[in-house]
Amino acid sequence: MCGRFSLDTTKAEIAREFKCSSVALNSSRFNIAPSQNITAVVNADENNEAVLMRWGLIPHWVKSLDTWKSNLINARAETIESKPSFKNGFRKHPCLIPVSGFYEWDKNKQPYYFHRENSLFALAGIWEAWTNPKTEDKLLSCTILTTEAKGEIAEIHHRMPVIIPPKYYDLWLEELDGRKMLIDSLPEPELQLYPVGKTVNSPKNDNPD
Repeated sequence: MCGRFSLDTTKAEIAREFKCSSVALNSSRFNIAPSQNITAVVNADENNEAVLMRWGLIPHWVKSLDTWKSNLINARAETIESKPSFKNGFRKHPCLIPVSGFYEWDKNKQPYYFHRENSLFALAGIWEAWTNPKTEDKLLSCTILTTEAKGEIAEIHHRMPVIIPPKYYDLWLEELDGRKMLIDSLPEPELQLYPVGKTVNSPKNDNPD
């Protein structure tokens, strides 16, 4: 799974990396947790835009948030085309989630940080727009795709986020058949890792330390 990540960057860097015409970005974050707002890159009117979304997908068909108890922070890539909560987003609303790195925990509950040195990278996501039936306000939300772990990640955890290489950014955002192809054929990611302190276990701890 993917339950925590970091994003330490600038609007200019995101705009350059993802060819965005506009970027919404909160301050640098080092322990981003589910239910918080995160930056996601979407294709809108033939332009890429980085917008803020709630991490935890709310399908468009949900009647009320008062009765919606699911916390859909991850979607399994193997079943995303068939699950009712995800198939519409996969077909119509792909996104890329910029990260500086992400965390996974081993069987001894030791957290590890996976990253690329001095480089952003992108996790595959899908998003939905939920409309409040009382106010007509829209709430954007997203989820991160996961797949079977490969390489060193598999030594820590059996699942990992789907990582999209830069040359496939446009393919993921613009072509349904391309998304299907990528899920089945992505190479093993080239990441570095190291153990980190267990203070990351609490989302209240959000600093470079």
